[in-house]
Parts: sequence; structure tokens; C-alpha cells
Amino acid sequence: MPNRFCAICGIDLDEDSPHFGMCLKCYLEENPLFELPASSSVNVCIDCGNYSKKDAWITPTSDDMYSILHEIIQKFVVKSQLKNEQLEITFEINNETVEYSSTDLIKSVEVLVIGRLKSSKNISYQQTTKLNLNHLLCKNCSNLRGGTYFISILQLRVKNENQFEFIEEILVEIDNYTKALFNKDHRHYISKIEEQKYGLDLYLSTNELMNYIIKFLRVKYHFLLKRTKKLVGRDNQKGKNLYRLKASIKFLPVANNDIIIIDAQEYIVENITRNKIILKDKNNNKLEKNYSYIFTENFVKKL
Repeated sequence: MPNRFCAICGIDLDEDSPHFGMCLKCYLEENPLFELPASSSVNVCIDCGNYSKKDAWITPTSDDMYSILHEIIQKFVVKSQLKNEQLEITFEINNETVEYSSTDLIKSVEVLVIGRLKSSKNISYQQTTKLNLNHLLCKNCSNLRGGTYFISILQLRVKNENQFEFIEEILVEIDNYTKALFNKDHRHYISKIEEQKYGLDLYLSTNELMNYIIKFLRVKYHFLLKRTKKLVGRDNQKGKNLYRLKASIKFLPVANNDIIIIDAQEYIVENITRNKIILKDKNNNKLEKNYSYIFTENFVKKL
């Protein structure tokens, strides 16, 4: 058999050459296993470390910057290549190419991406791409720094001033609970707290947080709950109205075994269910009252 030569570089071709007229090196240059853009950009929040290519922000699994870099490369740089079942993709960050900003934040870095055919590991291709990081504030952290952003309002109320100390104790519990949620998800926080005549208004960053707090309080406390919503605008892109949710919590001023006087007759609070109070008089006659009765009718709590 006459010698065959690569039409590109001229070296002798052997039996392992992938193409009749080209050597492996030249063939891969003409027909790469994958193609990457010369550079790409990703946004990284300078406060929370979340990253984004467009509008949706992703929370990293670690707060270490190099771990975040690896996540970004996997999700945005080599994501399509990783889906190719015929290729085995690996990548390396070239530490010598790291560029820092004036505030010591990683501004850009070069990434070497290597792909190999799973069916023939000797056929491989590699390409270097540049990753640019734009450090800015995500919407959530921008709102958090502003300190005035809120989606919903949770109103904590008691029947009279004698229960204000009770409200303060509950606020400490809510604050600790919300801080724990915030550590897991930075979307949830209390924007501000305003004092009212019979309680407090909590301005919350998400509707979910309001529901979480209500569920948290139900485990330990009894209260009358009323929900309302107010139209505040319209999302023209999604074609739907925007509402601000409000929930009012009125804590019951009585507990099990308390003695109250209604119409000059004494009753003991035998049990409190989800929406009713079970009373019992001295003759063991039972009387059921809705929560709303406690806030609309006059009664005396015997000390």
C-alpha cells in the first residue's frame, strides 16, 4: 500500500488516522469534539455569593469562591457539553490567569476544557475559554441594604396594654426563627417593625415568610387570624395583578384553666381548640365560644 500523507500538515498517516486524508491532530482541528465561545460573563452578588446569567439567581452550595467558580463553569460554561453522552468532559482553572479587581474580587479567569470520546479515549480535544465575573448586588441583597422593601405585612395584636410584654416575648421568638430561615434562604427577612396601639406591624420580604411565621406560631399559641389583600399594581409582562398580602393575628388573652366572668357568672377555660374556647361553669355545664367572642364582648379575667 502506498504511503498516505495528511493533506494539512503532510505527516505520514497510519491505520489509526480518523480520516482518509488527515491525521488525528488536523482532523480534530477541522472537526472539534465541541466548540466554546471565546469568553462568557456571569454575575456574582458581592453580598450573598449567588450567581446568575440572566434574571434567575442561583444559591451556591458553598461560600468558598473557588467552589462557586466550579459551579458556574459546570452550569454555564460546559453545561451543553456535559449533556453529550459520547463525551467525557473535564476542566481546569488556570490560576496564573486570574485577574483581580481593586477590591480583590476575582474579575476573570481562563478555563481549560478537555473532552474525550468515551468510545475511544485517545481521541480528545481541548479549548481555553475566558470567564468574566461581574460583581454586583442581586435584587434581594439590594432590597436588604435599602431596608424598606416588603411584600407582605404581619400584624401582631393583643386585646389590651397589659399584654405588651407578651408581644415582646413573641417578637424575640419570631426574630430568632426568621434569622434561621434567612441563613438558609436570604430572600426571607423582616424589613422593618412599626409599633401600633395594640401591638406591632412586621413588614416582610416574602409572602412565604408570612406563612412560615403563622405556621410557627400556631404550634404554641392560640389566636384569631384574618387575611386580606390589597391591589398595588399590575405585572404587564406576566399579565396579572399584583397584590400586597396582610395577615392580622390577635392573640387570645386567656389560656387553659383561666377563670373568666361572663354576665356575673364564673367559667373556667377547660380547653382551647383551633377556633373555639370550651368553658365550664361551677355546675359542669359547658359553653362554647368562638375566638371572635373574646374580642367583641366584655368579660373579666379573674386573677
